[in-house]
Amino acid sequence: MKSKIIAISLIISLSTILTKCDYLDIIPDNTIEVGSLFENRDKALSALSTCYSYMPNFEKLHESMSLAGDEWLGRLDADHGESRSLQRGMQLMRGWNNSNDPILNYWGNGGGATGLYRGIRVCNVFFENIDNVPDLTSAERNDWVAQVKILKAYYHYYLLRLYGPIVIADKNLEPFSSVDEVRQERQTVDSCFNYVLNLIDEALVGGTGSDLFVERENAYYGQIDQINARAIKAQILITRASPLFNGNSEYFSNFTNKEGQTYFPMQYDPEKWKQALDGIKEAIDFAENRGKKLYTFEGQPKFWDVDNFEKSEIIQYAYNKRFAIVDGWNDELLWGYSGLDYEGQGGFAHATNMRSVADPTQAGYAWQWLGADYRMTELYHTKNGVPIDEDKTFEYDNRLQITEIPDDNYHKGYMQAGQRTIKLHLNREPRFYAWMVVDRCIWRTHDLANDVKMRYNEFPGGRGSQHTTDFYWTGIGVKKMVHPESGTGHWARVVKFPYPIIRLSDLYLMYAEAYNEYHGPGAPAYDYLNRVRATSGLKPVEEVWSDGNIVRTVDKHLTKEGLRDIIQRERLIELSFEGHRYFDILRWKQADRYFLSPVRGWNTTGVDPEQFYVLTTLQPRRWQTPRDYLMPIPISDLNRNPNLKQNPGW
Repeated sequence: MKSKIIAISLIISLSTILTKCDYLDIIPDNTIEVGSLFENRDKALSALSTCYSYMPNFEKLHESMSLAGDEWLGRLDADHGESRSLQRGMQLMRGWNNSNDPILNYWGNGGGATGLYRGIRVCNVFFENIDNVPDLTSAERNDWVAQVKILKAYYHYYLLRLYGPIVIADKNLEPFSSVDEVRQERQTVDSCFNYVLNLIDEALVGGTGSDLFVERENAYYGQIDQINARAIKAQILITRASPLFNGNSEYFSNFTNKEGQTYFPMQYDPEKWKQALDGIKEAIDFAENRGKKLYTFEGQPKFWDVDNFEKSEIIQYAYNKRFAIVDGWNDELLWGYSGLDYEGQGGFAHATNMRSVADPTQAGYAWQWLGADYRMTELYHTKNGVPIDEDKTFEYDNRLQITEIPDDNYHKGYMQAGQRTIKLHLNREPRFYAWMVVDRCIWRTHDLANDVKMRYNEFPGGRGSQHTTDFYWTGIGVKKMVHPESGTGHWARVVKFPYPIIRLSDLYLMYAEAYNEYHGPGAPAYDYLNRVRATSGLKPVEEVWSDGNIVRTVDKHLTKEGLRDIIQRERLIELSFEGHRYFDILRWKQADRYFLSPVRGWNTTGVDPEQFYVLTTLQPRRWQTPRDYLMPIPISDLNRNPNLKQNPGW
C-alpha cells in the first residue's frame, strides 16, 4: 500500500510540474524537482505511468470522442441534454462547439478532455531524465523509452486527426527560449504524418524491434509492445492515405500558412495506399505469428443456453461477437484501454446496461439511458450477409410491419417466440442479435437471459414512471459494451474489461480497404473481408454478391466502387459503437451523408406495438462542411501566438 501511495504522489507531482500552462508552454525552472522524480526505478516507473495517463479516455462517455458521430443517443432532458459538460461528443454533433470554450479540448486542455500537448511534454521530460536512473537495466530503459516514443507519436496523431495540421512538439521549450522559438507554427499535414511515423519506426528500430518488448506479461497488458505498435502504425498509415488527408483540394485548397503553402496535400498520391497496405500486412503477420487470431467462443455456456447451443443456428456466432469485446485481453484484442475507473460510474457499460428485472428502481451502475439511433438497426446485414435493401428475400418495403416472432431455430435464444415485433428485427445477421437491443429480444445481462420489453411501463427495458429520465430514449439499446454477468447497485457487481482500441478484425478490414484502393477488387481483399464475416456466420462476399437470387446489384464486388461500399459497410458494422465510426466517416469525407440527418427512434410512450413502432424524430443534428471536419484551435492560444492560424470556418 505504501508503494502505491508513493506512485500516486509521484504521478501527481510530475503532472503538476509539467501542466501548469497550456499547449507549448516553457518548462518551469525547477529541474531539480523534476530530477528527483527519476531517482530510482520505482519513481521512474511512476513517471512512465504518468506518460500513459494522458491517453484519451475510451471508457467515460462524457469525456470521450466515442459519443461523437451518429450511433448513439443519450438523455434529452434539460439536465443532460442541454448541458455542454455532459454527453460532450453528442453535443459536438449539434453544432455546439466554438473556439472560445471548445468542447473536448485536446489541444489546450478542458471541455472534458485532457490536453494532449501536456502529455507530450511529460513524454519529453521522461526522455530528458530516464538515463539518470541508476538502478534501471538497459533492457528496461530501452523498452520504456520505446513505449514513450509510441505514446508521443500517438498523442501527435490523435491531435492530427482532430485538428489537421498541428504544432510538432519534438522538444520542450526552456525558460530562456526566445519569443520566436515559443511562437511555433503549425506544420503541413504530410510533415506531421511523417514525424509520427518516424517516431514509431525509431521505437521499432528499423523493424527489428530490439528495444520494444514483443508482447506484455499479464500484469502489463495495455502497455505498448511490438504487436500493438505495428497496429497503431497501420491505423496511422490508412488515415494518411484516405481522402480527407490525401489530395483534399475540395475542402482545403485555401487553407495555407503564411508562406502560402497549403497545409493539406492537393495532389492525390496512390502510393500512400501502397505504404498503408504494406504496413497493415506487416502488422497482421507480426500479430498472427505471435498467436493473435479472431475470437471464437469456446467456453461453457450458462445453463439456460445449453439447449440453445444444441438447436440455435446463430448462437455460436453471436457468442463469438459478444465475447470478442467483453472477454478481456482475448487473442483478438491487439490494444485495449486499461485506464479503467473500477469503483466509479460514468462508463459506457454503466449507461448502456438496463436495470435489473429483480429491482427496476435500482439505477446505480445500470443507468439504462444511452441507446442507439434507429439507423443502426437498419445498418446490419440480413442473415444472407448483405444490406437489407439489397436482399431480395428480405421484405424491405414492409420492414416496419408488425409481425409475430416465429418459433424456429434461427431466432431461438435471441427473440421471444410468439411475441409481436416488426419484420426489421427478424432474419438479421448474428451481429445484430449479439450487439443490438430491440423490443422483444433476449439480452444476457445481470447474469440472466432477460426477455426485453421496451414499451411503456414494461420491464425489463421499457420507459416507465419510476424513472422519468433513465430510459432508452430511442427505444433501442446496445449490448456490446456490457458483460453478460454485469450487475447493478455496486461497483463490485460490474464486470470490467479493457475497451477495445484496435482489434485484429480492424486490421483485416483495413487490409481489404487498402488493397481495393490500390489494386482494385481481388482475392486478397476478399480473403480478409471473409475472415471477419466467417466469425459472424456469413457467407463469402464472392458467393453472396454473385447470387442473383439474393442480391439486387449482382457482382457489385467486382468493381472498385462497389467493393469499397461493401468494405466500408462491413467496417461500420463490425466496429460499431467502438469509437471508430466518427473517424472513419471523416477520413472517407462522407460526413454530409451521415451527420446531417436527425436522430430517430420509437415512441417510447407507446403501450402496444401499434403505438410503440412509430418512428419519431428525437434530435436534429447540425454539420457544416468543411468546418466541422476539424476542431477549433482555442482562441486563447491564437491570441498568445500570432503564428498560429485558425482552422477554416472557426
